[in-house]
Amino acid sequence: MRDFHANLQPTSTVYVGVDLHRRRWHVTARTAEAELFSASIDGTWDALRRVLDRYRGHHLEVVYEAGYFGYWLHDRLAEYGASCVVTPPSLFPQEAGNRVKTDRLDSRKLARLLAKGMLKRVWVPSPQEREHRQVIRRRRQLIRDRVRTQNRVKSELRFYGIELPEPAGPWTKTYVENLRRVRFPSRWMQESFTRLLEQYDFLSEQIGWQTRLLRELAQTEIYRERVRILCSVPGVGLIAAMELLLELQDVARFRRADELAAYVGLTPSQHTSADKVRMGRITKVGKGSLRAMLVEASWLLIRKDAAMRQTYERIKLRSGGKRAIVAVARRLLLRTRRMLLDGREYTPGFAG
Repeated sequence: MRDFHANLQPTSTVYVGVDLHRRRWHVTARTAEAELFSASIDGTWDALRRVLDRYRGHHLEVVYEAGYFGYWLHDRLAEYGASCVVTPPSLFPQEAGNRVKTDRLDSRKLARLLAKGMLKRVWVPSPQEREHRQVIRRRRQLIRDRVRTQNRVKSELRFYGIELPEPAGPWTKTYVENLRRVRFPSRWMQESFTRLLEQYDFLSEQIGWQTRLLRELAQTEIYRERVRILCSVPGVGLIAAMELLLELQDVARFRRADELAAYVGLTPSQHTSADKVRMGRITKVGKGSLRAMLVEASWLLIRKDAAMRQTYERIKLRSGGKRAIVAVARRLLLRTRRMLLDGREYTPGFAG
């Protein structure tokens, strides 16, 4: 443990880097000029608070990396009176050639870069926004769990050589009933297969309950009008509208349209060398589920909006169908931003 208070002046700002792990956190405190403290502590708020109490009366700025620990620590620090930066690990500055990585070095680096103002910060949603967002995310998790169960069922059928015509899209009631009629010669296998079908039924029921909860949330005063505006887009229904609203919340926080496109990961990557600039594939950083929803909605949109269809066909000739539909998805995202800012419904015939 290091603790040097001699360098701390009454007007100094104290910068604190916290490297978080499940049981132990490494904390480094410093001023702009010198390190004051560096030690491993218990991974609890009380242990961190005791460290911060040493610098009561000074302006405190604390940083930790976004991820596993969410934003509860940000809330505690705000209540404590400290300024908190939650920084994205993907944008953390890296030192070329440095392959040494330890918790102590990470926390010291966090504190040092915070003092120099070199860290990006993620947007921290309010507690209510996080609670609402979990409704759509839980539904998404349940759907993924059901898909895994469906894949297990199909694998089981293939393993035992059972041929059963499968629907091209979502499983139908008829197909599920046919699965229930499948018979194995062994009781052990039959009951084991039944457990899989019961798991599928359970998850389907849970998805239904979660969907009803999402629809109820969409009718609250916070979202009702914005959902109505977004549902005016051909191809966007209530669930897609809520996906957009819950993952982005207030689009006014994006000062420019390009910032929103970059946040969702619909900005082309760029490679510049000398006087040559080459635009590559989209960056795919950020909101993967939102990108997928926008692409899916765009396929429906180009069937119903002639201007968007023309845009798709023009880009397809030059760059192929995949890039064309992604370009339409980007336009759709930026159109929805403008619609929400202006409070206006979708106007067909304008490609944007």
